[in-house]
Amino acid sequence: MKKIFTTALLTCFAVTSTADVIEGVLEKGLTYSALFGLSPESGDLVGYAFKNQSIVGTAILQSCLPGMLCELGKASVRLLDDATGLKFDDNPSGWYEIIKALDIGMKTVVFGYKKSLKARYGVVSVREEDKVLLFRGKPVKPAIEGGSTLSIVANYEIGQIDVLLLQNTGGTACPTQFQFVSVSPSELRASPEFGTCSDIIYPSFDSKAGVSVSMIGFQGPYEPAAARRKAAMTKTIYEWNPVGQLIKNGTPVR
Repeated sequence: MKKIFTTALLTCFAVTSTADVIEGVLEKGLTYSALFGLSPESGDLVGYAFKNQSIVGTAILQSCLPGMLCELGKASVRLLDDATGLKFDDNPSGWYEIIKALDIGMKTVVFGYKKSLKARYGVVSVREEDKVLLFRGKPVKPAIEGGSTLSIVANYEIGQIDVLLLQNTGGTACPTQFQFVSVSPSELRASPEFGTCSDIIYPSFDSKAGVSVSMIGFQGPYEPAAARRKAAMTKTIYEWNPVGQLIKNGTPVR
């Protein structure tokens, strides 16, 4: 009689090991999902797989959204010798299975919180005394002014245009807003402020499509816990395309 095996994660393993923290971008599958992150030793892409219906899988999927950076504390993993049954967009150099994890949550991805950046066409900076954005030492027009802080958190090059992502923080009802700034040889152009009020974001870049920023939802500290939890498990995607148009979840922002 011919036996047919569905290749699963769990046929061949090495010794279980414990990692202090695992970080990776979540990709959700039908049966198995995975976090994809860079190895701190080699810099290679590594996949951390888990079964959706397992205890640890349920906990991860209740705390992290696809396309966002997920962080696991005190995680236990084991090496996968056979991962041929896993079908994901990414193709890592190695696979592990996540056995258990604590302190699960999403984490923001930024390049830093800079107050000055040398773009190709001049220096963009934040004047500390009043949180005003400057270009080549002069305030931009219309004015861009921060609340408690104004920072440059990401920057990209799209052809002849430099695109900067600004983060404006201040207040408790809506702690964080963002803004794109495009710097070309002839001008500096800014998007409207945008965001969900959360500071947990995942920016990405495509040389043709432009820059996108995924972020989770937010409800203030005085809202019911259930409402805050529900908001934190929703995702909004903003895009800034090469022609300087802001798009929210596929719809242009006017």
